[in-house]
Amino acid sequence: MEKKETAGIERRKFKRLRVNFTVVYQVDRPLVARMTLGWRKEVEALMLDLSEGGMAIVTNYNIPPETILSLKFTLINLTLSSEKRIRIMRMTAQVRYNIPTGKKEHRLGVCFLEIEEEDRLAIVDFVKIASVAGLTGYYA
Repeated sequence: MEKKETAGIERRKFKRLRVNFTVVYQVDRPLVARMTLGWRKEVEALMLDLSEGGMAIVTNYNIPPETILSLKFTLINLTLSSEKRIRIMRMTAQVRYNIPTGKKEHRLGVCFLEIEEEDRLAIVDFVKIASVAGLTGYYA
C-alpha cells in the first residue's frame, strides 16, 4: 500500500490567531455529558486560538468529541470605532478533539456550527487585522 506524502502541506481551511481570551461555555448535548458537567452550569475556559471556523480552548473538564457546546466570549477590536469595538459573541460549536495536557486539563478543538454572520465576519476581520499588525497567526 502506497502512502501519500502530506508532511508540510497545509490541510487546514482557516487561518488561526493565537489569543489569550476567556470563553464561557456550557454543554448542550448529549444529555450524558451535560449531566456529568452540571445541568446548566457555565464554565470558564481559556481560549488559545481563534479562527473563522472554530477555536481551541483549555478546560479542566474531560468533554468528549461530538459534544455540542454553547460558547460566549467578548471580542475587543481596538482598530474599530468605539461603538463597534466591543462585541459579545455567542455561538454553538461541536467538540472535534480532546487532548489531555497532563495537568488535569484538556485542550479542546471546537468547530462552530451556528454563528451569526456578523460575528463570523468580525472574527475574520479581527484575525486579518491582527495578522497584518504582526501578531502570530497560523493555519489550523
